[in-house]
Amino acid sequence: MTHTVDFELMGRRYTVRTDDDPQHVHEAAAMIQSQIDDLRRSGAAVASDRLLVLVAMNLAGELIHKQSATVKDIEGLISSLDELVSQAEALAKAPLR
Repeated sequence: MTHTVDFELMGRRYTVRTDDDPQHVHEAAAMIQSQIDDLRRSGAAVASDRLLVLVAMNLAGELIHKQSATVKDIEGLISSLDELVSQAEALAKAPLR
């Protein structure tokens, strides 16, 4: 189901249509606004368009870092499962006492 969602960033109202949960749009807007506020508090006098680019780069960097960490976690789990399968196979082949 498509939803029309209104949100505000940097004092401007935006409207988007989404098939996603409207709450996710509001959470994303809040995350973006929080990063904008953080950059402004840091004392950087930056034009709005550059501010949005900086926020996009920060969020993309965080996403890349989390994806990389997730891949490493999955690889670790696969390795552990492979080891467990090997142990189970060895136990299955062992003679009964």
